[in-house]
Amino acid sequence: MRHAILGAGGVGLALGAALSRGGHDVTLVMRESTRARYSGVVDVRSKLRGDHRVAVRAVDRLVESPDVLWVTVKAPALDAALARTDPALLPGAVVPLLNGLDHPGPLRARFGPRQIVGAIRIEAERTGPGQVTWNSLFAEVVLAADEGFTARPGSPTPDLIAEALADAGIGCATAPDPAGVLWHKLVLLLPLALATTAADGPLGIVRRRPELLALLHDAAREICALAATEDVTVDAPHLLHTLDKLPGRTDTSLHRDVTAGARPTELAALTEPVLRRARDRALPLPAIAELTRRAAERELRADTPAPQ
Repeated sequence: MRHAILGAGGVGLALGAALSRGGHDVTLVMRESTRARYSGVVDVRSKLRGDHRVAVRAVDRLVESPDVLWVTVKAPALDAALARTDPALLPGAVVPLLNGLDHPGPLRARFGPRQIVGAIRIEAERTGPGQVTWNSLFAEVVLAADEGFTARPGSPTPDLIAEALADAGIGCATAPDPAGVLWHKLVLLLPLALATTAADGPLGIVRRRPELLALLHDAAREICALAATEDVTVDAPHLLHTLDKLPGRTDTSLHRDVTAGARPTELAALTEPVLRRARDRALPLPAIAELTRRAAERELRADTPAPQ
C-alpha cells in the first residue's frame, strides 16, 4: 500500500517510520526548507521500539495520488499543507489525524467523499528535520469513515488501513461515527492542553495547584456535557478517573508549542469550535472559558520580550 504523509512533525515522522518498517511505500511531504535539511532518513528515539533509523522518501510537493493520504499537520497549518498537493490529486482515502472539530469540512471540500476520520494517541515530538522522539509506550489509532465515504475499486477501507497499521505495530480500532472519534479524543485533550498551558508545566504541576486542578475537572465535565448535545455520549466519571491516573509527567503539544514560541499554536483551533457550539446551544462553559483565558495570557506572556 502506498502512503503519503502530509506533515513531518512528531506524529508524521513516527507514523512514516513505523509504516516504512512495516513494509509499506511511504512518502513524507515536507516544507521546502525542511526537506532541504532532511537527510532522507528518519531518526527515531523510542522506548517502545528502541532507537532506530529508517530511510523514507520525501518531497516538497505531492503530485502522485497515493492509496492513503495521512494528514498529520496541526490545524493552523492545514491550508498551507494542502497547497503542497497537486489540485488534481485524488487519493484512495484521506485520513486526517488533526486535533479539533472543524478540519473534516475543508478536507471534504478538497477531496470529496474519500475521508476516513481518525484520531491518534501517541506522544511523539519532532526534535529536528527527520528526527523524532517517541515518548509514549503506546500508539493507537481510531478510524471512522466519513458520511458518504465511497471506496473506489481497490481503494483502502478502514479495515485495510487498520491492517497496514498492524503491519507497522500500531494498534487500530474502527468506529461507526466520525463525530464520536473526534469528540472522544477532544474530551481528554482539551482540558489537559488548557490546564498544562495555564500552569506552564505538566500535569503534576497542575495537581499541585488546587484551584487549577478543580478547573481541569470542571472543564472535563463541561466538555462531556457539550459532546452530549451532539449525540456523543462520554462517560464523565471514567474521564475524570483517567485524568487522575495519568502520570504527572504528562504534557501536551499546546503547552510545548507555547513555551517554544511556535506560532500559531492550536489554541484557537481547539477552543473556538467548542466555545462556538456552546454559544449556539446556550450552554455555559465557565471552566473551559477561564482556562482558555489563562492559556491565552500565558501565550501572550511567552511572546512578550523580557525587559532589558
